Amino acid sequence: MSAPPSPKKDPAPTLPASAPASKPPAVPTPATTAARPPATPAPGNPRKTSSLFLVLLVVGLLVFAGVFYFFGISPRLATQSQLDQEQKLNTERHVVYVAAHLAMPKSELPLPGTVDAFQQASIFARTSGYVKRWLVDIGDQVKEGDLLAELDTPEVDQQLSQAQATAEQAKAALAIAQTAADRWDAMVKDKAVSQEEADEKDATLREAKSNLDADLATVQQLTATENFKQIRAPFAGTITFRHIEVGNLVSSGTGTAATGTSELFRIAQTDPLRVYVDVPEGNAPSIQPGVEADVHVQAYPDRVFIGNVVRNAGALDNTSRTLRTEIHVPNKDGALLPGAYADVRLQLVDKTPAVLIPANTLIVNAAGAQVALLENMDDPDKDHFKVRLLPVKVGRDFGTEVEILQNVKDGDRLITNPPADLNDGMVVTAKMLPPPAAPTPPNTTPPKS
Repeated sequence: MSAPPSPKKDPAPTLPASAPASKPPAVPTPATTAARPPATPAPGNPRKTSSLFLVLLVVGLLVFAGVFYFFGISPRLATQSQLDQEQKLNTERHVVYVAAHLAMPKSELPLPGTVDAFQQASIFARTSGYVKRWLVDIGDQVKEGDLLAELDTPEVDQQLSQAQATAEQAKAALAIAQTAADRWDAMVKDKAVSQEEADEKDATLREAKSNLDADLATVQQLTATENFKQIRAPFAGTITFRHIEVGNLVSSGTGTAATGTSELFRIAQTDPLRVYVDVPEGNAPSIQPGVEADVHVQAYPDRVFIGNVVRNAGALDNTSRTLRTEIHVPNKDGALLPGAYADVRLQLVDKTPAVLIPANTLIVNAAGAQVALLENMDDPDKDHFKVRLLPVKVGRDFGTEVEILQNVKDGDRLITNPPADLNDGMVVTAKMLPPPAAPTPPNTTPPKS
């Protein structure tokens, strides 16, 4: 086996002619040596393979952890959060409340009423006779003392003439009795006659005087009856009824031979008019003289008649428990008619307004009427309140609202539609019920007169 050939040695470098022969070659410094990059290990180095494996292992673990969190832990956490939220909603009570408020100082009380004449009278015959003439008919306006009709009373005339003649006879008899009594009194003084005879003459005189008085009374009675043949209006008003014709035989008492009724005329005073209403017991304390009343009638839907309360009965009706109230309404133009139905609206003024609450805040159970009051808590969260169940006394019922007479004041927050499982002391989350938007009504108020 032959020996390997020896390597060739490079020939020594030839220096240029211009270079100095004495300058040695540059020796590298340590700084220059450190700046050089390290030698790259040759392929197949075990240290490089181990580092790459560790990097891949870490990346794989991170990917696995992310996938596990996204598909395993994250859904569980979301489900648990949802369950916690639902449990909180189930255990926390949410309610809506409204505030109690005072009633308006001036309120309107609508009531049905009846229009009546201020005064009304049925006119009957006070003497017997025939209708000679009648001068007024229904709808006519008359004054006090106006002649309505005239009767012909021949029998009464004869009776009056006879009574007057009898009275004249009584006067003559009285004069004779007076002369005889005076004469006998004088003879008694002279002792010409006895005292007994003189007393008889005095008795005859007194009898004559009594007879004259009786006859004069009869004359006065028949004279008054004679005057009744002229039927006159007792007061100023309107004739609303006539049941008389010329030639009818009328008589004083219960009826007439011709018509079967004794009422000849009916007269009513229509200015002012009386309107009667029955006020419920709950509003009775507010009914005082001077309270204004707006009166509406079907005949004039675009007009309001203004009246005032003048008096009330002072006692409630035992059957209806209402207070009879009288209202006077001026009727200068005669537009209102007696007997009409009226829609009366009393303008009541309450000096101590009542507290009103919505009807849906009431709790009615075995304990009676209650409300759920919300009280503030020492909590920075202003939406949380403590429930307090209060017994209340209910007054008047206005439909959507009721009057409360105790334990509730203006501004108290009350739960609307309180649930059945609401307990005293329960903590709830409450929101105020927003007020409904009130539509603007058209101006349809009729003018007042």
